[in-house]
Amino acid sequence: MKKSRDDALAWRLRGHLYRRIRDSGLVPGRAELGEGLGAAAGEVDQALAFLADAHVLVLDEAGEVWMAHPFSAVETPFRVRTPRTDYWANCAWDALAIPLLLDVDGRTPTTCPQSGAPIDLSVADGRVEPADGAVVRFPVPARHFWDDIGFT
Repeated sequence: MKKSRDDALAWRLRGHLYRRIRDSGLVPGRAELGEGLGAAAGEVDQALAFLADAHVLVLDEAGEVWMAHPFSAVETPFRVRTPRTDYWANCAWDALAIPLLLDVDGRTPTTCPQSGAPIDLSVADGRVEPADGAVVRFPVPARHFWDDIGFT
């Protein structure tokens, strides 16, 4: 498959997006992405649509980045605290992935959605250290994650 010029911008945008998240803990909006890349709004929208179609990220109804896996653009029950900064994760699985991806220690104090009991998900020295007996449950088989990624 031949790469188009639009594809190249999409992959540049992806790199820029993830660097901004890594550095600030925040998911930038479309305008900030365009400004950082010197790209017009329409080009940014096309690049984001390309990345969304490729399941690299998820857009909200307004076309803004909602999820740049494993990072969330909105507050969730999974706030990952690291020495660098704090990040929002989409789910427990992503809360464990963020420190591993960034090669830092991280801690996510949260609660069990079933019982409300506190859970402390931690990554230290590249190793996952869940609380006593903690289990990350996947209510949807992986092959169906993208059927409704916001629920999954």
